[in-house]
Amino acid sequence: MKKTHVRQLSLPIVSFIIPTLNASRYLPQCLRAIRAQNYPQNKIEIIVADGGSTDETLTIAKKYKAVIIKNPEVLHEPGKARASEVATGEILFFTDADNELSSTEWVSGMVRAHMENRHMHILGFLSQTIPPPNWNSFDRYMGYISTDPFTWFVYRWASTPRTYGNLYTPIKRTTEYAIYKFDPMNHPLLGLSQGFGTMSGFKRESIGHNDDILSGIKLIKEGLVAYVPSAGIYHYHVSNIGEFLKKYAWRIRNNFLQKVKGMGIVNRQKYFSPMRKARQILFPFYSVSFIFPVLDTIQLFRLYRDPVVFWHPIACLLLTGLILKEASLYLLGITKTTGTYGIGNTQRED
Repeated sequence: MKKTHVRQLSLPIVSFIIPTLNASRYLPQCLRAIRAQNYPQNKIEIIVADGGSTDETLTIAKKYKAVIIKNPEVLHEPGKARASEVATGEILFFTDADNELSSTEWVSGMVRAHMENRHMHILGFLSQTIPPPNWNSFDRYMGYISTDPFTWFVYRWASTPRTYGNLYTPIKRTTEYAIYKFDPMNHPLLGLSQGFGTMSGFKRESIGHNDDILSGIKLIKEGLVAYVPSAGIYHYHVSNIGEFLKKYAWRIRNNFLQKVKGMGIVNRQKYFSPMRKARQILFPFYSVSFIFPVLDTIQLFRLYRDPVVFWHPIACLLLTGLILKEASLYLLGITKTTGTYGIGNTQRED
């Protein structure tokens, strides 16, 4: 038997978990990138947990030989939990329909960190969001900070794995990956989405749970995380500023109303340090000062050398205005529902 064939036999099966609802806009490029991987395709499983699509989503999923299951709860986290229960992979990669693997070696890089460290209790495999090429500048800025301006301010440089090295010391580092043991009370912004992988034995929160960051904290409590810098993933988060405002209005309202139980930053605060709790309150003052966001923009530019990061002061002001508006409506008793929002590509009216 040839050595290359023996190596292929030893490679683990991996499962991509993708929740969808009317995701035909981005799903083809998501699935195409998975099927283009330089990894045995008979060891790549795709499971689509669909919330009742009425567009071409299911036709596209079938084209790329995905297993399709129903997601009656519609939202992302229940869909991921249901798909995890039927997945056959040794490693599960939680990927959204608006994600795209940036390299044909993406899976191989993640699997290498696993195969070279089977003696260690690695439960998580971390990629990083990177700005999609030839995409709008505002979304590319959000790709660099890996989140929204408010959450970035709360977590600061712990919001993106690119800057973990300034805050955390890995227990092992190679040229291809770093392995971390994180403290739940000083955790980085790490959610079970955007290509994050887990060993199949790890049990994320229950089907009724709706916060991928809390599932990430659960994983941090139980094991190690391998970060693979080369495993970049494009996240087509928002098409324009209007879509950004709509998405984050929904999130702010849900933090107040909790129509989707257990989801949002209010549910994570028991794991926040006093400094992170203080930053939640300080964010509006930070934003309107303008000078502090500008100083952070300079640091971001030094790090990434891309002028799109100059959106940061404007994005902070926009989000602060949205927070103040939604807080006022809530306190006045005007806001009763969260409205419609695309979570990745999963929408729901509450």
